[in-house]
Amino acid sequence: MTKGFNSFVVLFFFPLILLGQSKSADCGSVRKGIFYLYPQKSQTKFAIMRSDSTQEEVNLITTDTSYWKVSWQNDCMFNLKFIRKSHPISDGEKNFYNSHTTVFKILSVTKDYYTFKAGLDSIATTNPLTDTLWRKAR
Repeated sequence: MTKGFNSFVVLFFFPLILLGQSKSADCGSVRKGIFYLYPQKSQTKFAIMRSDSTQEEVNLITTDTSYWKVSWQNDCMFNLKFIRKSHPISDGEKNFYNSHTTVFKILSVTKDYYTFKAGLDSIATTNPLTDTLWRKAR
């Protein structure tokens, strides 16, 4: 074999081997559970408890809790629709929540966290949120 052929084999087949070993997002493992969110540039912390059809979000600083209906669109996409908050909210805030749906796309899943993209009514919005939900509190 020539040196050029060996280089071809390494350059051509090595990326294919790596692609074969990469694992697609196991979104089923995050359909239910307790997760933690630490929004960037904020001191706020959230605990998120999700069942297959509901989600409870607790602000760990203020203890304010919001409740959401979860609708799975496919294995890695779901929508959240507002149900209620634990403290009174204004009519304007209630109207805003009730007239919109938050759409989530799970991007990757590891044993410690998962990453997602989210948008108001669509993930194709101009400025979707991309962040991480952790499986353990930090």
